[in-house]
This record gives sequence, C-alpha cells and structure tokens, in this order.
Amino acid sequence: MTICYPEFDGRTVVVTGAAAGIGRATALAFAAQGAQVAALDRDAAGLESLVSEAEGRVATAVADVADADALLAALDRALEGLGPVRVLVNNAGIDDRRGFEQMTLADWRRTLAINLDPHFVLSQRLTPQMRDAGGGAIVNLSSTAFMKLAANLTSYHAAKAGIVGLTRGLARELGPQGIRVNAIAPGRVVTERVRAHVVTPEWERETRALQCLPELILPEDIAQSALWLASSGARMMTGQVLIVDGGVV
Repeated sequence: MTICYPEFDGRTVVVTGAAAGIGRATALAFAAQGAQVAALDRDAAGLESLVSEAEGRVATAVADVADADALLAALDRALEGLGPVRVLVNNAGIDDRRGFEQMTLADWRRTLAINLDPHFVLSQRLTPQMRDAGGGAIVNLSSTAFMKLAANLTSYHAAKAGIVGLTRGLARELGPQGIRVNAIAPGRVVTERVRAHVVTPEWERETRALQCLPELILPEDIAQSALWLASSGARMMTGQVLIVDGGVV
C-alpha cells in the first residue's frame, strides 16, 4: 500500500547517493508524491536513468560527495530554478571493507569524507533555506552495522556512529528554527549491489532467520521511512534513530 503525503507536492527535496539503491528509491518516492527532487551522485549514467524513470520530476547533478566544494557547486546546479529546500536526505556512502591493521590514514579519511562529511556540509548549507521557508526536515542514513559490530568495517562504523552524534547535535541546535533532524539505521537491505555481490540462498536463509519479520528488506522500505520522518506525521520526532532491520534480535 502506498501512503499519500500531499504536503510534499511542489516541495523541494535534496537526496544524495541517488543513482542507485536506497537513494534512488528515496528520490523516486518523493517524486511520486509530487516533490521537486534534486538528486546528487557521482554516477552520471545512474542519474540519467533516474530522470527517465521519474518522468522528468527529478533534477540532477554529478558530484563526488568527498569533495566539499564540488558537492556544493553541484547542489547549486541541481537546485537552479527550484524553490527553497524543505527536506534533505543525506544518503550517500560506501562500506569499504578492510582490516584495521591494513587501513591507511588515507583510507580512513576517505571513508569519513564520503560517509560523514557531506551530512555536515549539506546540512549547514541548506539550514538557512529551511529556516526562512518556515522549517524543514533532515534525514541522515546511518546503519545498524556499527551496532552489530560487523567485521572489517572500522572506519565505516566510526562514520555511521558519527552520523548518529551529528543527528542528535543538529536536532538540539536546529529545533528552535523549526528544523527536525532524524536518522535511519537500516539493517540488511537488498540493493542492486547487494543482490549482485552478496545475496546467495544461504545469505537469504540466514537473513530471514535473524529477523522477526522473515522478509527481505528492500530500498523502498527505507524510502517509505524517510517519507514519514520528513512528513508532518513525525512533527514531534527529532534527534531519533529509526532502526529498520526487520526486528533483528
């Protein structure tokens, strides 16, 4: 069942990492509600297909989120001609897997530059627009991985835990301006990449057994959570982490 959110009709929404996976599903979900979506990603071909699938309801710009100046320039290009931003979904990220002892400082810094820095950079740039427009919502994508201590993901854990800290700090500072800030921590989501490189019959059986709800989590499930957190239905929700993992115990 698709839930309708008429309030998003005509509103400007920014989504990062929008060419595939959770970001793509989120961009499409907001576009389906009538929002004007500015989609950012480094994958030009993925963005082009997103525009086609969204039937022109999405504006895009190619950006490496690890480069703050380039990211902000791309944001300006994507927002050209659109209204003030009311919703920001910070989704872009990578899960670079390598052992702690094999990790270089450059590896560490790049993981944080992709997974954590853009959340700060874009939130800081767009907060004035939200405030002047009467308020807004920021949704940051974290992960349950750092809660479950998955192996060989130390820098990823640090970034995703940092997103929770950033979310709570921004909620405190921005609440008086009418801006709510929440995070989503997904569990095992079957994105295109996961399906191609991770999913096996054994992985599926293990995943279903771990969860209280024995269904595979799809990008669209996370997108629906983002819609709700950004909506007036969650008007008194801020500084929270919404875990969407099918009930892993």
